[in-house]
Amino acid sequence: MPEFMGKKITRAQESARHAYRKALGKAVRVAAKGSGWRSIEGGLFQERAGWFVGVSPSVYIYEEVTKASVFAKPMAIDPIFWDITGLPENRDAPLSFRFNGAWVCRPPDFVEVDIPEQPDLSAVAAHLVAAADDQLDRVILSWTPAAFLSLCQTAGAERGSYLSCIVTMLVAMEREDEALAACEEAILNHQDGGFLAPAGTFAQMAREWLRSRISARTVN
Repeated sequence: MPEFMGKKITRAQESARHAYRKALGKAVRVAAKGSGWRSIEGGLFQERAGWFVGVSPSVYIYEEVTKASVFAKPMAIDPIFWDITGLPENRDAPLSFRFNGAWVCRPPDFVEVDIPEQPDLSAVAAHLVAAADDQLDRVILSWTPAAFLSLCQTAGAERGSYLSCIVTMLVAMEREDEALAACEEAILNHQDGGFLAPAGTFAQMAREWLRSRISARTVN
């Protein structure tokens, strides 16, 4: 009998939960049509008012629970990230790349929403879209670059988990000296920023990119 963290279910129950997860993804694609949201891999994403908002449903296997995790990031930060990492061609990638691409800024989720389950998956998907709409309104009405930066700086701070978001947001806010200081602190603490390339870690690549920009600014 499968078990996870003390919770046991039968093989049949496990199979049913996997089937539910797969079917919900299909229902979400249908529900997204005409809603303003686009759907990929069972999730929802949308660009609005300079923000990219993503919603990822999570169907628990060992419990009859479905939640939706929501994140938002300024549209400005991914292009800066791609410039730093030497991937400017990603600017031409589809909008969905910012949701599920490998080399993108990944911000912390700012809320997790309970999505009531029921046999009618179209109703569950509709509830998910409605919840996404509510969170999109929240972002547009109340979020600011400063609020986004604060969230990234406090979430996972001890691990430097969101360094890419912090650095690029500071650059977008024309606070490059602070961005450089963040990179130098991360390197001192042996934090790589979550990305490693032949040119070095994200922290190292960003440090050199920022030094070059600040030097050019000083000269001019």
